[in-house]
Amino acid sequence: MVGHVVSRTRLLRQKTAPLWVAAALLCAGCAGAERDILTISQDRTHEGLSSSESLPPLAPSAPAPADHTPAVSESAGPAGTLPGHGSDSIKSQRESSVDPNGSAAAATSSPAAAGSISLAGDATAATAGPGAQNGGTPPASAAPPQAQPSSSDKAAADKPAVKKKFSIPVLNYHSIDVNPDNNAVLDPKKLDEQMAHLASEGYKTLTLREFIDIWDGKREAPDKAVLLTFDDGYTDNYTNAMPILKKYDFRATMFVSVGMTGQDGYFADWDQIREMRDAGWDIQPHGATHPYLNKLSAEEQELEIAESIKQLKEHTGVDTLAFCYPYGNRNATTLKLLEKRGVRFAFTIDQGRTESSQSPLELKRIFIGGKESMATFLKKLK
Repeated sequence: MVGHVVSRTRLLRQKTAPLWVAAALLCAGCAGAERDILTISQDRTHEGLSSSESLPPLAPSAPAPADHTPAVSESAGPAGTLPGHGSDSIKSQRESSVDPNGSAAAATSSPAAAGSISLAGDATAATAGPGAQNGGTPPASAAPPQAQPSSSDKAAADKPAVKKKFSIPVLNYHSIDVNPDNNAVLDPKKLDEQMAHLASEGYKTLTLREFIDIWDGKREAPDKAVLLTFDDGYTDNYTNAMPILKKYDFRATMFVSVGMTGQDGYFADWDQIREMRDAGWDIQPHGATHPYLNKLSAEEQELEIAESIKQLKEHTGVDTLAFCYPYGNRNATTLKLLEKRGVRFAFTIDQGRTESSQSPLELKRIFIGGKESMATFLKKLK
């Protein structure tokens, strides 16, 4: 009986032997194929890395080149279609400017792009080593874990700053040149005399950021704080005012009508404006073409505001912190459009010191006229 069972077992082995051999060969083939696939994947990964390394590095953004022609968005049409006065009335501009989709779109990628992401991931896994892949010690270049803030730190960070009352003279200048008959033009000698007085009396000229921090309660206003502002962006602000302020290490803000830069020699060009920015001046928008905003439609006002913010950013890299109303004119629509653009502060030509009780979009200033005496300046300063 035992011999019969052994014979049947040997017979079964003989019959199934080819099947076991085939299975073994098949498994060997699979393993070889997997090794081939892995080799190809690694080769492609290395190719991807080498090709990316051969690309030139990205260069830092350079300042936009000087552009003496007003750049207008496509929706605005030709430059001449912007509302407001054009080059024919530039000279009168200097004389009359005192009068007053909800979610981000998802990026679409091609199969090639998806493949490159996958290859980058493969390369990272292949070069990280078993320790990193299996949760081992991270490479030395990895940043250490950040300490979590305590509950007391979080409470201090969440505590709003206390806004204190303040009253700051914001001086409003225009052209700095010699023209005794025009009260909007201040003689450079008078400007020097005024700045010398501020320096001798220990006045602190504020940057726009410092002014905003005082408004927000993040810092206290100095005992003798003053904010110097220059409207329109005249070339003589660059040639005459900037050297005088540099002499006293003073800061100032220039509000530029972006669509008029470089025109007829009256208005500073973008190269000059960028140089003023680099010298410590704050450059901010004053509309595109210096119109009476309250006489424009909502669409025209939006174009003026949007273009001024857009071109300022394109030509100087500067974000808009404050707006200045041309001629000081605005209406409820103007205020809403500024709020829509995220502009928190705007200056008028309403006379008086800037105080914490005022609306941030209707801040007062003190006009400094060319026909006024030093005694008048001192009186206004107080």
